[in-house]
This record gives sequence, structure tokens and C-alpha cells, in this order.
Amino acid sequence: MSGFPPDGFRVELLQRGHRRRRFASGDAHVDQWLKHKARGASARNTSTTRVLLSGEHEIAGYYTLANTALDVALVPPEFFGGHPPTRPPPTVTLAWLGVDTRFAGRGLGTQLFGRALAVCVAAYELVRLVAVIVDALTDRNYDFYRDHGFAPVPGTTHKLYVPASTLLSVLKT
Repeated sequence: MSGFPPDGFRVELLQRGHRRRRFASGDAHVDQWLKHKARGASARNTSTTRVLLSGEHEIAGYYTLANTALDVALVPPEFFGGHPPTRPPPTVTLAWLGVDTRFAGRGLGTQLFGRALAVCVAAYELVRLVAVIVDALTDRNYDFYRDHGFAPVPGTTHKLYVPASTLLSVLKT
């Protein structure tokens, strides 16, 4: 993704020395994940969190990706030529995304979102996946993902997806 990270920022894998306690996005769930759970999930190899650091080493934002497999009962049949799969298809879940309120209004959330999707395309090139999944925690998040081409996963309330083929066509053009 060109132009990312913005001047004065850098992206790193979340490490022990990163100052997580000061992070405040305005959403307690998003904050608690980063502060108390993200490093443990990484140590257990269940997800990877990347942080956007300011020049002052403050966490301006972050996103977390996880390998997942979608329940076959939830898979739209069109993914597989109209036939439901017999095994859970591989997906990547954009599990968490947040921007500290001190850095709000600069487009960093949208840029982190784009970066996360670009990472998913790179993963597709290596191991293949059928979709990127998000769990929208709020109606506002739900609307954001809908506005960016994600569709509801049938039979769920706030789970959305975008097919890998759509990502490839959008991000490779």
C-alpha cells in the first residue's frame, strides 16, 4: 500500500516494550484487547497484532489478524460454485482494529484497514483463503465495513465477509 505508513510513523509487530497502557480508542473492548490479550494471543499463535507507532513511540493504532475457518453452515454457496463445502474453508479474520483518540481524524483507521487487507492479499498468494471476515462490534463498525464492500455472513448478526477474489480484483488494480 503506497503512502503507508504516513511520514513520522512506522508499523511493527506488537512487542512487550510497546506502551499499550496509554492506548485509548474510546471503545473499551478494543482497548482491553490491545492492553491485556493481544500479546498472549500472539504467543499462542492464534493471531498477529501490528501497531502503528508515532515518532514518539506511542501506539497510534493497531490491527489484529487471525487464521480462521468459517463454519460450513455459514458459507455462502456461491463461494463454491453453488455447492456448500464439506469442510470449513480457510479465512482470515480482521479481528481487531483501533485508533487512539489522540490520533483520530487523520485517516489512520482507514489506512490501517487498507494495510490489513493488503496483508490478507499477500497471505492469499502464499496459502490461499476464500474470504476475509470481520466481526463488527458496533452498528457504526458494521456500517463502515458494509460501505467498504463487506457483505453479511448469512445466519449471523454482525459478522461480515469479503471474498478473496474481490480483494484481489480491488487491491491488485
